[in-house]
Parts: sequence; C-alpha cells; structure tokens
Amino acid sequence: MFGNLLNTAMKVIPTQTVELIRFIGREQDDEGVFQRTYAPPVTLRGSFQAVDAQSVKDLGFDSQKNYRRLYTSDDVKGVARGSSPDIIEYAGKRYEVVGDADWYSQDGWKSVYCVEATE
Repeated sequence: MFGNLLNTAMKVIPTQTVELIRFIGREQDDEGVFQRTYAPPVTLRGSFQAVDAQSVKDLGFDSQKNYRRLYTSDDVKGVARGSSPDIIEYAGKRYEVVGDADWYSQDGWKSVYCVEATE
C-alpha cells in the first residue's frame, strides 16, 4: 500500500554501513564435528540502533547482554529451527540476529534484533 517506507525514511535520516555475514549451512570437519559455514561479508546500509534496557526486559531478552536493532531493506535472517542466524558486523563488533519483524515480502524491509556475540 505504501511501498517501502524504510527506503523513504532513509532518505532523510542518517544510516550506517554494516557487514552482513550470511549463514549458508553446516559442514563436518575432519573430526566429524559440524561447523557453521558462512558466505563472504557483504555491505548493507540501514539504521543500526541501540535497544534500551526496558525494551530488552519487555522482550524477555537477557539483560546482561548488549542488543541492537537493524532496520534494513535487505533480507537478513534470524535464527530458525535447523539453521543458525546471520551475523552483522559493525564498529569492530559481531552481532547475531535473534529475532525480526518481517515486512520484507510485503513492503521490502526488515527490522531485526541483534545480540553482541561473546565468542
């Protein structure tokens, strides 16, 4: 109905550049242990914002961890059964995608929650 409102908004609000490292599957190593495999990083633009403590609590997330929210016109994937989440790199830190509001098929954008990786 309105098209991609995020693209319209990003014409007037500042955006950030992040690196998306897309999960592509699992492969067994020489010892038979399954390891995650990822595609090479690609650059995306979006709005990468901090998530306040009250929102973290309301969402039921671990309050001891650092969360960010990415609004983007790219199809970023969160954790799903039988797969692993995509990874976002920003300002020297890695974040795993833990949840999303998927407007991608309807309006061409997504909002994803990301948690700072501790590895």
